[in-house]
Amino acid sequence: MLETIREYLHRNPFQPFRIVVTSGDRYDVPNPDLVAVLPTQLFVAEARSNRFHFLRLNQIAAIEVMPEAA
Repeated sequence: MLETIREYLHRNPFQPFRIVVTSGDRYDVPNPDLVAVLPTQLFVAEARSNRFHFLRLNQIAAIEVMPEAA
């Protein structure tokens, strides 16, 4: 899953995606600069906010491509 996330972060052009964890929570990634890959976790900051999340890599269940804004 980590390699998939890295591929999404480095796509050119970047396409926003969503990270789904085993609890069912979803975290949008509209910009690759909002994510930092750590040894066992991902740091995900929310756009236009001071909120952030640490996601354990072993709890990431899926990656979803987000629809493009009209």
